[in-house]
Amino acid sequence: MQHNFMLAYPQYHSPVLDSIRQTEYKRLHKLVYLDYTGATLYPESLAKHSHDYMAAHVLGNPHSTNPPSKLASRHTSDARKSLLKFVGADPNVYCVVWTANASSAMRIVGEGYNWNPNARLFLGHDSHNSMNGLRSFARKKGAAIDYYSLTPAGGWEEKWSILVNLRPSSSVAHPGMFCLTGQSNVTGFKPPLFLLQHAASQGFHTFLDAAALAPTTKISLSGPELNNSVDAMAISIYKIMGFPTGLGALVIKKAFLNVLQKPWFSGGTVDVVQVPGEAYTLESGHERFEACIYSSSIDGTINFLSMLPIPRGLSLMTTLIPLLQPRLACLTHWTVLALSGIKHQSTGRPLVHVRSPSPTVAMSALTQSYGSLISFEVTDAMGEFINCEIIEYGAGKAGICLRAGCMCNPGGTSNLAGMTGMMLEIQNGDRKDDLEARFGVRSRGVVRASFGIASNLSDAWEFVKYMRSLAAFNGLQNLVDEWMIRKSSSH
Repeated sequence: MQHNFMLAYPQYHSPVLDSIRQTEYKRLHKLVYLDYTGATLYPESLAKHSHDYMAAHVLGNPHSTNPPSKLASRHTSDARKSLLKFVGADPNVYCVVWTANASSAMRIVGEGYNWNPNARLFLGHDSHNSMNGLRSFARKKGAAIDYYSLTPAGGWEEKWSILVNLRPSSSVAHPGMFCLTGQSNVTGFKPPLFLLQHAASQGFHTFLDAAALAPTTKISLSGPELNNSVDAMAISIYKIMGFPTGLGALVIKKAFLNVLQKPWFSGGTVDVVQVPGEAYTLESGHERFEACIYSSSIDGTINFLSMLPIPRGLSLMTTLIPLLQPRLACLTHWTVLALSGIKHQSTGRPLVHVRSPSPTVAMSALTQSYGSLISFEVTDAMGEFINCEIIEYGAGKAGICLRAGCMCNPGGTSNLAGMTGMMLEIQNGDRKDDLEARFGVRSRGVVRASFGIASNLSDAWEFVKYMRSLAAFNGLQNLVDEWMIRKSSSH
């Protein structure tokens, strides 16, 4: 099988990535990890280097000038510089605000932006809920909210209509904010980034969610494609390099940072406070917004020990991303075709229905237009859809790590599952169980398998082999029966 695979996919070959798998991910010898979109796995040496450094050095709170504090401040500064370099951001134009995660970065923008009745917020249906949440801030201030739609398998049929709709409806200098998901975490779709430049040319502020994009795609904020047109970008460090967790960043234009208003203060985000009284002066620049990693709403000292592995980790990923893209495209393309060919032995009906990327997408288009993830649904021998959580459960028992649900992206998931009508009927207070009772098991979402830094052909093969086992006589039914017994006993 491997020989035939290599003949069909010569781009897969990479001795460097093979060596990385053998030396940095020995712990995967009994596990097939296919949830890299959820979290990248850290290289063993990255964690060891940080541990050894902390055991040999004293680092203190960076809000001081004693030697341990100066050392921590130096590492924090190095981490900022390395992140700006990693995303190709001109340090004269952009700065970094450390946050708890990508969601916290989005909150800073949504909470501090000058929403008003003349402003419009553009969001995509295929957006993470952290991006969808911006509409709460916009709506409170009377701003209009517009969604641009998707095709059933992700992507846009009418991207040019988006450009037309971005024409300002008023003569205000900044008619609102255009938000773009750089790579969907459920459809895998990667939209053309030139839309950000166009939106900026129309006066809109621009916001890029790069949490799923950055781990396997080279981003250059100040390069020719984007040319400093992105006002703010949210990323997650652990999705890029696996360690440290609980750390994200807002890469933001210095000029745009000064536009954002901070509605409260605490800790190191403030310079002078009158007590008792009302007067206070916030810190300038990134220090106005820097948040403690333990909560997106607690400001103060950043997790300075988390800064240690960032330069080393980002340097490694800068080297590996050009190698990862062709390998992951090969794995994705082969797996999509293999899954699509699985039939129930008893009836010949399809077991797996790959929703994105489509089996008809050429491998040459995968790297450009899709990430290295596969979203699919499963049906039984009679064509009835199976709860996605059952597949995740069964795979987990077999040592295969998948993800099931809406992946915090209800718009993208409902498009894939053909459940857009359900979205029109959702009301405040609805729970997942309520939706399943009204609309069936497809309302639960889809199953996702995603490849990443340590993925190899063996992982893809073991995954496909497991799915084929479900197509055997009573294979899937036995799993469903076990799930139902387990579920009933837990209540």
